[in-house]
Amino acid sequence: MKKMINQVKLSKYFQGYKYFNGRDNGRDTRKTLNLDKVDENKESITFFFEKGLVGMNVSFFLGLFGKTISNCGVEDFKKRYNFEYEDPDENKKLFDKDIEYGIDTVLSEITPENLIHRLQGK
Repeated sequence: MKKMINQVKLSKYFQGYKYFNGRDNGRDTRKTLNLDKVDENKESITFFFEKGLVGMNVSFFLGLFGKTISNCGVEDFKKRYNFEYEDPDENKKLFDKDIEYGIDTVLSEITPENLIHRLQGK
């Protein structure tokens, strides 16, 4: 059984990266972090971004967080998934913009996960 992680530094998994990209990278990270279990147990998790990191593209965001938003909803995602910054003046604005764009993209996509919810009116 994988251990639950309550704080994540993505730079630990992507050493040397300043910008996180690629849906496959996001999916692989989701699997490594066991986020399906985090969601199942309704646990909270914090992602910590160190100084020097500049953002993530929408593909990476979708791979990492898309399933959570589709299955649990935006409010649950925002309540349980927290984002902290070593240097808020430097990277918070960049990441917040990427996160909001990612959420909007998840909500606009039709996926097998969210199609059922949409048909049920959820």
